[in-house]
Amino acid sequence: MKIAITGTIAAGKTTVAILFKRRGFPVFNADQYAKRALYQGSKCYDQIIETFGKDVIADSGDIDAKKLAHIVFEDNEKRLLLNQIVHPFVLEGMQKFFFSQKDSPILFAEIPLLYETGWDTYFDQTIVVTCSQQVAIQRMMEDRGYTKQEAISRLDMQIPASIQVDKADIVIYNDTDLQELNHKVNQVLAKIRKDQRHG
Repeated sequence: MKIAITGTIAAGKTTVAILFKRRGFPVFNADQYAKRALYQGSKCYDQIIETFGKDVIADSGDIDAKKLAHIVFEDNEKRLLLNQIVHPFVLEGMQKFFFSQKDSPILFAEIPLLYETGWDTYFDQTIVVTCSQQVAIQRMMEDRGYTKQEAISRLDMQIPASIQVDKADIVIYNDTDLQELNHKVNQVLAKIRKDQRHG
């Protein structure tokens, strides 16, 4: 059974993924895998430099993630171009991960842009982690050092929470603390195991 974890920015997707991992489940992290695209020798390396110029190369020779993020964040067209290069690479990585873990009864994958990419079709169920806009803005300002305006513009760039919630099989509302979230993950796991037995 393949289950995707997605959700709104700063809602706690990664924390939920970590909590499943701690319970012994294999978890694929799309963002972490995407970082491999920035290393020398990756399939995407030359293409990214061709598209965005040599200014994005760091002293190490790898691509500087911050410089690249700055370019694509300012320009939606460039962001789409980067996605066109990186998404097929990540998808291939995800398929390899599925294959390597094919004996596991339950697999998770944390995919921030699940609905934007249309990758929800690869999964049996999707979990959306969400929180109120107010909480998300506060977390981005506290944890990531964003200004309020930066936090709002990051939120505006993604599919609205209401649409994600409508599309989800399971929704985790993460407006409180880690203890509460941990409890909700246990409830979700019980539901998944029940679905699996009756599936």
